[in-house]
Amino acid sequence: MPSALNERTGFAERRESNHGRVVLIGLDAADSQLLIAAIDAGHLPNLAKMRARGAWGKVPPMAGFGSGAVWPSFSTGVSPAKHGRYFYRQVGPGSYEAQDFHPDRFRVDPVWVQVSRAGRRVAVFDVPKVGLSEEINGVMAVDWISHGAVYPELRTFPESFAAELTGAFGDNPIRKCDMPGGRSVKEFRHFMEAMVARVEQRERCTRHYLAQGDFDLLVTVFADPHCVGHQTWHVRDANHPLHDPAAREQLGDPLLDIYRSIDGAIGRIVDDLDDDTTVIVFSGTGMGPNYTGNHLLDDVLRRIEGRSATKVARSVRYVKRRMKKILPRDVRRKSQKLKRRIEEQSMANDRAGRRAFAVPHNDIAGAIRLNIVGRERHGLLNRDQVDAYVAQLTNELQQLRNADTGGPVVSSVVRVSEHHSGEALDDLPDLFVIWNRTAPLDRVQSRTVGTVEYVHRGNRTGDHEAESIFFAVGPSVEAGRVDDMQIFDFAPTIAALLGTEVDVTDGRVIEALVGARSSRLAG
Repeated sequence: MPSALNERTGFAERRESNHGRVVLIGLDAADSQLLIAAIDAGHLPNLAKMRARGAWGKVPPMAGFGSGAVWPSFSTGVSPAKHGRYFYRQVGPGSYEAQDFHPDRFRVDPVWVQVSRAGRRVAVFDVPKVGLSEEINGVMAVDWISHGAVYPELRTFPESFAAELTGAFGDNPIRKCDMPGGRSVKEFRHFMEAMVARVEQRERCTRHYLAQGDFDLLVTVFADPHCVGHQTWHVRDANHPLHDPAAREQLGDPLLDIYRSIDGAIGRIVDDLDDDTTVIVFSGTGMGPNYTGNHLLDDVLRRIEGRSATKVARSVRYVKRRMKKILPRDVRRKSQKLKRRIEEQSMANDRAGRRAFAVPHNDIAGAIRLNIVGRERHGLLNRDQVDAYVAQLTNELQQLRNADTGGPVVSSVVRVSEHHSGEALDDLPDLFVIWNRTAPLDRVQSRTVGTVEYVHRGNRTGDHEAESIFFAVGPSVEAGRVDDMQIFDFAPTIAALLGTEVDVTDGRVIEALVGARSSRLAG
C-alpha cells in the first residue's frame, strides 16, 4: 500500500529551504507547577535541558475558560469570541438547550491550515478540541489517542491514512479514559500500563513520520496527563476526601510516573532532530483537585432570583442519581446522549423563565448565561438593565461562604465581554464564576440563598487548573524565561518560524522564539 504521505493533496510537495522545521509536542493538561517541581527535583531531565538552554514560560489563563477553549485558541491564535468554542456542549442565542459543538462551527482556521496555503507541508496528530482539516498539505489524524473524542471514531486526512496509522502503531488501548473513581489497585495498575503503552505508541509514530516525511510542521499531543490527572489525583493528594494511604503506598505517584514516561519520549524525539529544527513543548491548562461549585450554581442562581428549585430541576437531579445507582456502567455510557437530550429539553422552559441560568462548562469555573431581550427567544433583561443586574449578581455570589470551612466560595466573577470581542461573542457565556477551590464545595450559604447542599464527586478526582506552560529550543530561540505573552501568540509564532503568517490573530509573534528570523507583529 502506498504511504498516505505520498498522495498528492493539491499543495506544494517539497519543504522550502529558507526556514527550518517546527515540531510541536503537546502535553494535554500536564500541570505547570507539578512539571516545574519535577524538573527541579531531577525527575524530568529532558524538559530540564530544554528549560536550561531554551526559552520557557507560564502562559496566563483566559479567565474562566477551560481546555475546551484554550486548545482552539492556541491552534487558531484568536479569542473564543472569534473562533466560537468554549465547551463541547454550548447554549447559544435563540435556544435554551445545550447543543454539541461540531468542528464545522469553527470560524477561524487553525495554523496548520493557514501555513498549508503558503505551501508548507504538515503532519498533525490528535490536537485536542479541534476537528479534521481536509484543506491541508500533508496528513492529519483526529481521535486516534485522545482524551475527549471529537468524533465517534478515528478520522484522518487523507482517509487512507487511518489504515496506515493503526496498521503500523495500533489502536487506542483505552478509547474512553473517563471511568468512575474507586478502582482497585489492580485496576489502576492496568489503567497505568495502558497509559504508558499509549505514550510509547505516540513516540514511535512521531519518530517514524519525522524520519519519513518531508514536513515543515509536525504537531502531536500526548493525551495521557489529562486522563491520568482526572482519574488518579486522589492517589497523590493526601488532602483529597478519597485519598487512600494504602493505595498511595502501592501505586506511588501515577501522575509523576506518566510525566516521566513522556519526558523520556520527548528526549528521544529531540535526539532524532537536526540543529535547524525548533521544538516547542506546550501544555494547555493544568490539573488539581476537582473541587468545584458547578453542581450548586443553578440552585444558587434560583435562590438569588427568589425561586426554589423547580419540580423539573429536582426531577432531573433525581433521575440522574437513580441512573447512576441502578444502571451498570456500560449501560450508563450508552444512554448518555439520550439522558442529556431529555435533561436539556426538560430544563429549557425553566431557563426561559429566569433572568440568569447556569450552562454546561468544565469544572474549572461556573458559566452563566443572561436571558437578554433580543438575543434570547424569551428574553427578560433589557440591554440597559444588564450592567446593574450583573453588579447585583456579582455581589450576591461573592457573599457565598463554604458552610464547612467558612471561607469564601467565589474568588471572582468574570464578565466575558469585558475581556473578549468578536462575532462569536454571543455564543459564549456572559459570566464565569471562578471558584475558590481550596476545599470541596458541598454546602454553600449566604443570607440571601440560605444553605444550598449537594455532594457531587463525579467520576474525576482531579480537574483543570487555568495556567499553561511551554518550553522551546531551536536555532532562533533565545534562552531565558518569557513572561509577556498570551495563548494567542503561538499560532502567529509558528507561522513566522515557517516564513509565513496567519490571516488574523489576537496575538503577536513571540520574539524570543523567532530571534532574527522575524520581529514583525503578526497581522
